[in-house]
Amino acid sequence: MNNNNQNPALEALRQELDAIDGKLLDLLGKRFSVTEQVKALKHVKGGPVQSPLRPSRETQILRRLLSEAAFKDLDPAFVVRIWRAILTESSQRQSTTTIHITKKLSSAIGNRLRIRDHFGPMAVEEWKDEAQALMQVNTSPRDLCIVETEGNWIGPMIEGKSGQARVIASLPVIREGEVPKLLIIGHVTTEPTGQDETLLITQGNLPRDFAPQPAWQVKVGPFRLSGLPGYFSEHESPIVGLSRSNISLGLMLAGRYPSAIEV
Repeated sequence: MNNNNQNPALEALRQELDAIDGKLLDLLGKRFSVTEQVKALKHVKGGPVQSPLRPSRETQILRRLLSEAAFKDLDPAFVVRIWRAILTESSQRQSTTTIHITKKLSSAIGNRLRIRDHFGPMAVEEWKDEAQALMQVNTSPRDLCIVETEGNWIGPMIEGKSGQARVIASLPVIREGEVPKLLIIGHVTTEPTGQDETLLITQGNLPRDFAPQPAWQVKVGPFRLSGLPGYFSEHESPIVGLSRSNISLGLMLAGRYPSAIEV
């Protein structure tokens, strides 16, 4: 009878795996040590307390890693799960963040799984409706609110329930369809990544000749959401021109965020 424990080749491979595991732990320790240095620099810089999340930076990291993973026979979803856990731990070490959602959103298992896969053990609080959830982010700038893209969050945002918080990211990270399932709202200044979307709220259709054409559009009650490909400012072309020439649209820039990753 062959005993695997007595197989020299197998034992050698197990010892190699143990050595690799040790190196992985060392690298994680070094990464979180650098995170502490980042935290210290942010505290020296001062300014208002915001969420430690940086969606633009995180997306750039994931895009780079996934491009490398393609040559190493690694499943993209597996790579995203690992680095999302690392990035969330890094963020939580800088500042504790709570996620605010509605009870309705929480009742959908698919949504809860998307939030868990992205934010891991981060604290989640449930509220009666979107207005209450948005108000928590207005009160606590380091927190986040997650809403369903086609949920009832637009009216409360227009009314100012979220304060200056805007859409900073979308879920899922890896594209599942044309329209993002969930939108992440927070007090984070996003930066262009080269593959971004600008989210507009209007009370009517965009002009047919408006450019760029939306990557996606959905109607939510009396409002229309349009995801423009690109990173645009409300004070620059083409948004400012659209706003001035179409006052009846009631245009509002709801946020700018990295596009979902294509694999």
